[in-house]
Amino acid sequence: MDAQKVMVALFARRFFNKRNVLSLVCLSVTFLFSIASHADEQSASSSYQRDEKINVAVAANFAKPLKSIAQQFTQLTGIDVAVTVSSSGTLYAQIQHGAGFDVFLSADRTRPQALVDNNVVHKNNLVDYAQGKLAFIYASELPEHLNTQLTARLTEQLTQLTKIPNNKIAIANPKLAPYGEAAKQTLQSLSLWQRIVPHKVMGKNVLQTLQFYTTGSAQGAFVAYSLALELPNANLASGGNDKRTNINNGVDKSVDKSIDSSAMATTAIIPVPQSLHKTIIQSLVVNQKHAATLSPNLFDVQAEAQGDLVEQRGVQTSGHVIAQVPISFNLSDAKGVSSASLFVQFLMSKNVQQSLTEWGYQPASTAGTTE
Repeated sequence: MDAQKVMVALFARRFFNKRNVLSLVCLSVTFLFSIASHADEQSASSSYQRDEKINVAVAANFAKPLKSIAQQFTQLTGIDVAVTVSSSGTLYAQIQHGAGFDVFLSADRTRPQALVDNNVVHKNNLVDYAQGKLAFIYASELPEHLNTQLTARLTEQLTQLTKIPNNKIAIANPKLAPYGEAAKQTLQSLSLWQRIVPHKVMGKNVLQTLQFYTTGSAQGAFVAYSLALELPNANLASGGNDKRTNINNGVDKSVDKSIDSSAMATTAIIPVPQSLHKTIIQSLVVNQKHAATLSPNLFDVQAEAQGDLVEQRGVQTSGHVIAQVPISFNLSDAKGVSSASLFVQFLMSKNVQQSLTEWGYQPASTAGTTE
């Protein structure tokens, strides 16, 4: 019996030496850490809570296409989008003071870049989403055949309007609205700024500027080309990139013989040549301090995967076709991607970008190119 006790004691002393004990402790800690990490991963995956609603702030010029794009996004994902519309400057100031917008779509790049520079948002959350166009509109008794060179026609019309003392020309406030800044740059390029000053009336954004014109408070206005295209009985000057000449809420009046153009007042549209002002690059930011998940674009991935199942989905507002998009979207593929990031991915998806021309914009990818 004593011999057995001695053998057990010797075995225990040999096995439970310091080295072996240390090894056992390390193995135990590693095993427990592995179990804990796996549990954390499963818990994070199962507990991820997606926002069912996001708040998007948009510059006035892009409000109409944004609302339609948001409608498509909600149909695909079930995520609601609340849209706030104002001037870029006003929205920028609100975000600086803590406004809880998830995404901010500006009519310029300056203000989103300032949010990055001021460490309000992460540097990777800045995205160029569209290239805007400026147009000058004015009332005309009859449809005109505006075949003259655009710069010459614009100069002539502005000169004619300012010959009448009470005539007003509306522009958006250059300090608040990028399209107002572009209008001022255009007038300066034409050496007409000082001539216009006595006739100038300013809106806080392009929607209010357009309202001055549509209510008769102004006889001419510089507005976003996209807004001009939505006006009834609009007559587009040739020489622009858009080949339409007669526009009535998307109807070509040269084709629809039931419309008597000569019996109705007409709005003439002169697309402002880009050479007269700085290119209008419209940018957005995801309003958060950590990097948004913007790549890979899950909508492009799923559209490619569905192949022939992709269908053309049209939003009926003004007859615009928004895009060719996936007929369904699997949210389970977007675990860990915030609803705000997912919305930006949808806006930047290939087919939505291509559809921007329907609204009078160019895709962001064309920024800096000449046409």
